[in-house]
Amino acid sequence: VHSFDAFSHEVAKTWKDLVSGGKKAELNKKIRDDDDEGEPYRGPLELMVIDEAENLTAWERMQKRLTEAPIIQDILEKTEEAYVKSGAQKVKRQVDDLSEDAREAWETSQNPWVYRISSVYDTMTAEHEETAAIRELRELDPEFDLELWKKTVVEDTLPQIMRFFLEGKINSLSPWLGESVQNRIAAEIAARKQEGVEIDTHVLGIMNSEILAIEPDTVEKGSPIILLHFMCQQINCVRKKEDGEIVEGDEDDIRANSYVAAFQRTYNEEQGMLEWKIVDFRFNGAIAYL
Repeated sequence: VHSFDAFSHEVAKTWKDLVSGGKKAELNKKIRDDDDEGEPYRGPLELMVIDEAENLTAWERMQKRLTEAPIIQDILEKTEEAYVKSGAQKVKRQVDDLSEDAREAWETSQNPWVYRISSVYDTMTAEHEETAAIRELRELDPEFDLELWKKTVVEDTLPQIMRFFLEGKINSLSPWLGESVQNRIAAEIAARKQEGVEIDTHVLGIMNSEILAIEPDTVEKGSPIILLHFMCQQINCVRKKEDGEIVEGDEDDIRANSYVAAFQRTYNEEQGMLEWKIVDFRFNGAIAYL
C-alpha cells in the first residue's frame, strides 16, 4: 500500500508538472493562503523640467529623467571600488587598445560595456556576499534559486513590466514598484503625455541580462538587493499623439536599450506573499541594433 501511495503521488506530481509546463513562471510567491487584495499605491508626481533649448530627442529626455538612481549608483560605486582594489582595472588597458568606441565605453559610466567588464572584480568577495545574500533569501523561501530567479525575471516578468512602462500604464506597474521609483516613473509617463508624444510600445526581446551585484540593504535593513542589467530590444519610433505622425526614428529603426533595475523582496503579511519589487530603475541609453 505504501508503494502504491508513493507511486500515485509521483504520477500526480508528474501530471501537474505537465499541465503547468506551458504556464509563465511567477516571480512572487504565496506562502500563506487567503484571498485578500491590496490597494495599488498612488503617489505624487515629481516632474523634472527639461530645457527645450537642449534639443533632446524623446528617448534622450527619458534618459535624463531616469538617470538619477541613488540605490543603483551606491551599489555600483561599491562594486567599482572592489573592482579597482582587485586589480581588474588592468583589463581596462587591454580594452583601450581595441578601438575608439571601446575607449568611449570606458569613459561613460552608464555604458553597458562598463557594467559587463567592471563586474570582473574580486571573485572571492563577490561569492562570499552572494552566498550570504542567498542564505538570507532562503530563510523565508528555502527553494530560492538565483539562476531560476533571473530566468523568471528575464523571460516572464521584465517583458510585462517594460510593456506597461512603454504603454504608460502606471496603475499596472504599481504592484511591481517601490514608492520612490514609482514617483519617478509616474512623472516620466506624465511628462511624455505633456509633450504630446508616444513611443513605440513593442518589446522585441530582453537580452544580455547580467546580475551586477547582490548587496545587503544597509539603509532600510530589508532583504538583499539584486542589481540586474539588461538590454531591451525596442523600436525607435516616436509619434505625435494627436495625428500619429512619426517625428523621431522609424518603424524599422531597432535599438538595444540599456537598463538597470534594483530588485528587493518584501513580505506582504496581509496576503501572505513574498513579493519582489523594483526599488530603483535607470535607463542608460540606446545603441543601434546590428
